[in-house]
Amino acid sequence: MDKAMAYIDKLAAKLGVAAEHVYGVLINQQYTFGIVNVAVGVVSLVIFAALVRLNYLIIAKGESTYRRGEDESFYHKLRGVGDGGLFIVIITVTVAALITGMAATPIGIMQTMNPEYYAIKEILDTIGGK
Repeated sequence: MDKAMAYIDKLAAKLGVAAEHVYGVLINQQYTFGIVNVAVGVVSLVIFAALVRLNYLIIAKGESTYRRGEDESFYHKLRGVGDGGLFIVIITVTVAALITGMAATPIGIMQTMNPEYYAIKEILDTIGGK
């Protein structure tokens, strides 16, 4: 903790401001990071839900077309070229959206709820050379 305070004092001296101001700016920045992370997480989860619905529609349309013995060209157009090229891309993006949403949202909530911890963590990471 002494290293962190020394780092803040050194940074404040270089900027020509009080150390409390620098620390306050770091705390405010953690609020900003937290809000952005929550927004990214929520948008990713909404995209995930929409893509799950799209995947369901593609599968349902393909199976109903196949069962009725109708022309399968619509289903093949949805699936893309080859063995489900578009479908595989949609599944990949769906999984990526889920992972992003599940990672960003809790971190953003924690940064918003406890910005002091993340400000100190950022200082210690900077001192530690991370």
